[in-house]
This record gives sequence, structure tokens and C-alpha cells, in this order.
Amino acid sequence: MGLRVLTRHIKIDLLAEKRDICELLFSQKRAQRACRLFLEFLKENGGCTRSEMNRFAWDLQAGKIDSAFKYSRRRFYGTIRRTLMTLGLIAIESRFVGSSGPGLAPERSRKKDVVDKYVPVRQPIQKRPPDGLNLVRLTWVICKRWNDEFLGVRIRGDVRWIFKRGKK
Repeated sequence: MGLRVLTRHIKIDLLAEKRDICELLFSQKRAQRACRLFLEFLKENGGCTRSEMNRFAWDLQAGKIDSAFKYSRRRFYGTIRRTLMTLGLIAIESRFVGSSGPGLAPERSRKKDVVDKYVPVRQPIQKRPPDGLNLVRLTWVICKRWNDEFLGVRIRGDVRWIFKRGKK
């Protein structure tokens, strides 16, 4: 087996081992953990307003979300939020909220029925991955794992099938 083929197999194995989307997006453990906490927060609430994200960032900095973990608010906005927004994994969308909805602050509950919220975006990808080990395939893997995270639907049970050419 040539060096090039061996290197390709090693890259494929390393990519398949990273099952968490946060491990694919961020290389530092602290950023991965902060991202995981934020994604759990998004799942619980189905999205968050700007003020809720601000409260989350302040609580993360104070250590109120996880008592053993603190992450700077500035780093959260500069690293986690910016990366997720740039990749199109979360977006700010206008959502209808009833006048007594949980997404509004008390002072705004009587004034607005439409609120801007950060929401996870479903990534439109094809069922089969692109051929080769390149940027397009890596993007497909990230989008696939993102959809699995928030939609909970897997095309196949085993993650490793996406890296095998011609085999199902």
C-alpha cells in the first residue's frame, strides 16, 4: 500500500471517529464544550432571541450553566456564534410569537408578535456523499452531522459507510 493511500485511509478514519459536530467545527476543547452547551440550549428552546443569547453568554462567563466551566462572553461571540453564523448553521429569522409567548421579554410582550430569533438551519444535502476526500466531502459530512444533531434522522446506522466508495 502506497503512502498516499495509507494517508487517505488515516484521514478517513480520523474523520469517522469524530462523531460530535463540535469536534469537527472547533479544534480547542474549551470551544467544543462551549459549542456543545450552546447547541443543547438551542435544542431545549428551539431557538433563542438576541437577549436570550446575551443572557446565555453572560451565564456561561459566570459559570452558571456548568459550574465547572467558564467561557468568556467575548470569545463566545467571536468564536462560537461567528463560526456557526458564517457556515450558515444558525441564522436570524423572524418568528411569530403570540403576545404572551415565552420568547419575548416582559416589556415587549404587549408590543410585538414577530421576533428575530437565532434558529438552527436544516442543511439541504444529497443522500449520497460526493466522491473523493476533499473540501466538498468535508462540507457534506459537517452538514450531515448538523442535520443528524437537530433532526435526529440518519440515512444509515453506521457513520463509516459515507467513506466507502461503491459499497453500501
